[in-house]
Amino acid sequence: MKKLIIILGLLVAGKIACAQETVSITLEVEGILNSKGEMIVSVFDSKASYLKQAVKALKVDLANHEGNTFVIEGLEKGEYAISVLHDENGNGELDFGGMGPVEGYGFSNNPNAAFGPAEYSAAKLNIESDAVLTIKLN
Repeated sequence: MKKLIIILGLLVAGKIACAQETVSITLEVEGILNSKGEMIVSVFDSKASYLKQAVKALKVDLANHEGNTFVIEGLEKGEYAISVLHDENGNGELDFGGMGPVEGYGFSNNPNAAFGPAEYSAAKLNIESDAVLTIKLN
């Protein structure tokens, strides 16, 4: 009986340690032209949820934020794709003009997204430890 209690205790301790093991991504966004509006950072964990339902999202008021670095914390290790939008007018969406998008946007891995959003397969990356990534705004 004593051995069973010890084994159960070790299993519970192991599950707690695994559950607490998370990673963070420090995201450096290049090409921010001004401090108007918000930077919206969205993290997706599957092709099915990509650009629909983020598992993590940040909305940062650029007028009160210094620099171009944003930190996403508390992610489990795994596969993710990240989108970034410089929402200058605060309406929560990418705005278009006669020549295409008028607000900055980008994706993890910096794939070509000139004719629409990047495919999940082009933006996905595997995060197994804390990481520093750079996304260039289009």
